[in-house]
Amino acid sequence: MQEKLKKEIEKLMPELVESISNLVKIPSVEDPDTFSGEKPQGEGCYQALLATEKLAKDMGFKFKNVQNVAGHAEWGEGEEILAILGHLDVVPPGTGWDDDPFSGKVADGYIWGRGSTDDKGPTIACLYAQKALMNLGFQPKKRIRTIIGTAEETNWKCMKAYFASEKKPTYGFTPDGEFPIIQSEKGILHLELTGPATDGLWAYGGERTNVVPNKAFAKVAESFKMVSSLKEISHKEVLKYVKEAPVGRYVVAEGKEAHGSTPQIGHNAIVDLLLGLAQAGVKNPLCQFFNQIGQTPDGAPLGINFHHEIAGTLSWNPGLLRINAKGSRLVIDIRYPYGVTIEQILKQVKLHLPQGLEAKALSVGGDNTKAPLLVPADHPLIINLQKAYKEVTGEEPELLAIGGGTYAKAIPNTVAFGAQFPGEPMIAHQANERLSLDSLRKMTLIYAYAIYLLAQ
Repeated sequence: MQEKLKKEIEKLMPELVESISNLVKIPSVEDPDTFSGEKPQGEGCYQALLATEKLAKDMGFKFKNVQNVAGHAEWGEGEEILAILGHLDVVPPGTGWDDDPFSGKVADGYIWGRGSTDDKGPTIACLYAQKALMNLGFQPKKRIRTIIGTAEETNWKCMKAYFASEKKPTYGFTPDGEFPIIQSEKGILHLELTGPATDGLWAYGGERTNVVPNKAFAKVAESFKMVSSLKEISHKEVLKYVKEAPVGRYVVAEGKEAHGSTPQIGHNAIVDLLLGLAQAGVKNPLCQFFNQIGQTPDGAPLGINFHHEIAGTLSWNPGLLRINAKGSRLVIDIRYPYGVTIEQILKQVKLHLPQGLEAKALSVGGDNTKAPLLVPADHPLIINLQKAYKEVTGEEPELLAIGGGTYAKAIPNTVAFGAQFPGEPMIAHQANERLSLDSLRKMTLIYAYAIYLLAQ
């Protein structure tokens, strides 16, 4: 079957590449300015879902749209449901791109643009993997549903809406992580720190908590002496990132963007900004707090660097900073390992807070707090995915643990399976995101063979 699938996928490659490219061109960032009853995630996410619905129908799938925020492409018969969960929404492009972040161009062996790897490319690859099986006459003994969401990067309201009316699948995978197989995912906690305003201080950094910010800005009084880690910038440059800002003297800290689950490979501009402001004499509790703990990707100075032998170590990313006349607010993206509770983390953080600063978990048990995941190594799902990966690649299918939170947490008996291959750079949520055509070809074959094994 592998050789037949390989040949069929090669025939489908031009169409697959074009489909991903066209979808990347749609800037499907959550957009509150265009929210409506018809468009729950805004214009871009709505258009991306409609485009995928049309594509799926043209390919021969039945498609069900759920409240314009989610949907599924389905084929096959039976009581059991094999789910493949992907998402069409993307994080904001940020800065540092060499080209239009939504160009979708195909050049130098890659498809370029935000969402090419996270997660439009792998999601569409799974549809074409099934198309290859269809073309070969395969008849699955289960229903296969490719469930598609448009709010994975934010509040997961797509999954809440979808499963409010749809049956939970038997088991499944999401192509939104790493190969070989992600056995464990950390829990996700959005921790909010709030405090009073500071006269003469305005600060802004980050657009999404799950991205390590590469720029953070502040307006300060002329009397403050700026440190070398901060540089003065123009009001005009600030307005590229902020819709409204007061006129005055501005400074900026620059870092390195990365996914919020891997802060150790980036450098947090928000933290540098707060450190610089503290050293410049700015009296603000957030500045005071970070002057004590510094850049800490694992929260070790707070005693929260919890570790699990499979799930790994806690990570800590201050991702959203707003200081203005109304007060000071910072939201931190924390990924915590299996066996740790939110209460443990909160208790420990509160021991180190300076006077005037308060901490709370956002949406505990809801949208922004997702419990850790751990699927046993002997589960039939993992055994079959290991077989598919090994037989296609010839490599041993090591079981992994990650800090990223995927749709695997939306249903039982589900894991992240690809799409990043071992040795490939982590470029999701970073500038110049791109999908290798060679990797696309290989992942599509792996997905097709895995579906073949699981759906028999």
